[in-house]
Amino acid sequence: MSTATQQDAVTRHRGIEAAPGAHEVRRVDVVVVGSGVSGSAAAMTAARSGARVALLEKQPTFGGSAALSAGMFWTAPSVDAYRKRIPLGNLDLGSRLVDDYEEALAELRAAGVRVAGEPKRDIMTFGIGYSTDIHAILAWCRDQVVAAGGETTAGAAVTELLQADGGTVTGVLVRTADGRQIRYEAAAVVLASGGFQGDRAELTRSIGPNADRLVLRSNPGSVGDGLRLARAAGTGGTTAMSTFYGHLLPYPVHSFEAAHYLPYSQYYSGSTVLVNLQGKRFADETDGDELLNQAVTFQPQARGVLIFDEFVRNTEVLEEPFPGLGSIDRLGIAIDAGGQHAVAQTLPELVELVSGWGVDRDQLSRTLDRYAEVAGQGGGTADGIPVSASARAPQDGPFYALVVQPSITFTFGGIRTNARGEALDHDGGAVPGLYAAGADIGGLSNYGYAGGLAPGYITGRWAGTSAAERAASFVRNASSAVVGDFSERNAQ
Repeated sequence: MSTATQQDAVTRHRGIEAAPGAHEVRRVDVVVVGSGVSGSAAAMTAARSGARVALLEKQPTFGGSAALSAGMFWTAPSVDAYRKRIPLGNLDLGSRLVDDYEEALAELRAAGVRVAGEPKRDIMTFGIGYSTDIHAILAWCRDQVVAAGGETTAGAAVTELLQADGGTVTGVLVRTADGRQIRYEAAAVVLASGGFQGDRAELTRSIGPNADRLVLRSNPGSVGDGLRLARAAGTGGTTAMSTFYGHLLPYPVHSFEAAHYLPYSQYYSGSTVLVNLQGKRFADETDGDELLNQAVTFQPQARGVLIFDEFVRNTEVLEEPFPGLGSIDRLGIAIDAGGQHAVAQTLPELVELVSGWGVDRDQLSRTLDRYAEVAGQGGGTADGIPVSASARAPQDGPFYALVVQPSITFTFGGIRTNARGEALDHDGGAVPGLYAAGADIGGLSNYGYAGGLAPGYITGRWAGTSAAERAASFVRNASSAVVGDFSERNAQ
């Protein structure tokens, strides 16, 4: 059968018109859009379930933002801990995430991927997790796809979901790096494009004022492809559209590249006094850097000032936040990067220096005095803002101040799904043939953060399993199969 005849057969079998200008038609069971940890896990799971998978990545290299991460595979240690830290989160998703965590770890260990023998506790103040080799995880997932007869293709941008009458998703249209149009026919499509943090317009609509000031701490390809494709297919909205994950960075910086994402992050901010440019506190610092990062976004000019002493400099600033990151002087790196800073032997002298930046001197002095008073009393509130019982006021000179700005690594809102990974419409019904995972789904994290790699991998497994089950339920027409080279591709 000629290629043209095969294409016609596919079209008749699926009941939709051929896409104009398509150079090739390929028939697979499952298409996965995005090769980060969630897309890779979805593709791997579907392939190991017997599906022939096409894993498509629009960037020239695989891995998405996961490939830039520290490799900590962590989440909430229990459903109660999830509920306490993320009270606005989707409990159905959170409960299954926690339940599936140990099984996912066991799968990685069985695959021969390095997983630390001992867990790190109190990650982001509450989580539990293990250091892993994220690059080995991503590579293993791709290897599983290829071994099962599927393909992994980089430089392939999905431009459209194909839908039959009634809204069933039946495949995707793809534009390759060399400008070719490929039509993939499939029983199921999984969206795992990594969130919409790279889309400034969508950030402004969802987050509001100052969203356009957020520094992108992510791969540049996560610009909301999955969300746009899902909306066009009829999916409903979610909670958490205005919340996101990121870390505070020095302000300003001379440059900001992928190599700076981890060393520039001021993970120790929870041990400082954080004020805005008016000299006022606006959050409980012990909430942790990922929550403070969000809070700074809504302050004047989306900036804050960390104030701390030599004790914090010699402990928290130098501490290794995650295994494998190493002990580095984050303040020193921030200063070298261009961050506005001040150092003084006494706190009044530091206040005087900071006031030179336009911060109200008297207000800042009152803020620090009141904070020290309440912290010394074992916690409470200072000017209406909580002071934790574990708070420690700056007291050992020299004293330090660093101007910080918020960043965004991925968004928490997105495609509405259930705990099977099925994409849902506005009424809560499944959109046939459509699934989503990772940062493309919404509500698993919501202001509070349930982790990145572990939730991505686990939700990818949900979507991959469901997509493979749907593909297996189809009676395949042999005439619709388009034979192609399903070895690993990289259209760089």
